[in-house]
Order: sequence, then C-alpha cells, then structure tokens
Amino acid sequence: MLARLDELDGIERAETDVAGDLLRLSLRDEVAVGSAIELLVALGYGAEPAIDTGERRWYDRRSVGALSRIEADIIAARIVSRYAAARGGALGDSGRVGSAIADALHACFVTEALGAAPSTGEFRARCVERTVAAVRPIVGDDAELLGRLLDDDLSQVHGGHR
Repeated sequence: MLARLDELDGIERAETDVAGDLLRLSLRDEVAVGSAIELLVALGYGAEPAIDTGERRWYDRRSVGALSRIEADIIAARIVSRYAAARGGALGDSGRVGSAIADALHACFVTEALGAAPSTGEFRARCVERTVAAVRPIVGDDAELLGRLLDDDLSQVHGGHR
C-alpha cells in the first residue's frame, strides 16, 4: 500500500506507524490528499485527514523489513504461548522454538509476493509451511500442532487495525 501511495502524483513519501493504524503523507501538492483518500477507500480502508498524530515512529516502504520483523516476533510469542498451553506448561526449548518461528515468518513476509488486495490464503499457507519446516528439527511431529496454531493465528484480526 505504501508503494502505491508513493506512486500518486503529489505524494513525496508515504509512511505508517508500527501498528498500521495511521499513515503519514509528505506532500508536494495538497491536491494529492484527495487522491490518497480515494485509493485507500478503493482498497477497503477508512481514511480521513488528521493533524496531530502525537509522538510515533514512522516506517516507509523501505522499512518494510523492520516492520515485518516486529510482526514476526509478536506472532511467534503468541504461538509459543499457545503451544506451551496445548502441551501442558512451560517448554524447555521455547526460546529456540520462538526464534525459529519468528525467523521463518520474517523470511516469508519479506520474500513472498503479496499485493495490496486481501490475501487469498495462499500467502498464509506458504508462511505456515515454511514455519513448520523450520520448527520440525526442534519439536519433531509437534511441528504440525505449531502449524495449526499459526494458521489459526494468522487467520485472525489482532488489535483491530487490519
């Protein structure tokens, strides 16, 4: 989405906050705000101008890798917690499992092609498959359980901003 906004006439740079709740546009031409809002609405997002966005860290399209790493770490923490609960308690290899999940997800997020339209489920399936392969050497057959937990997690909307 950031790349598509950057391509609009009059937009110098498009950025998002870490949660993806807000966009910040640097403009060459004020008329571009209307084009940006039209594009966002066409993609299924709500959009309205805001002046004061407070203190936030902003990410542009060149920062997608950093945002993807943050997201992968958050998802991995949720999955390790759910996996531990499903297995009846604490895991001795939770750090290794969490790192393997985060690394596989991050790699998937930054290498798999994904357009601006909502995912068809193929993207999610590829990320789950890559993650299962990454954790199998650590947890053996439990990799399938981790895969189901991850697939369920990725199919949900977390934080109300997607």
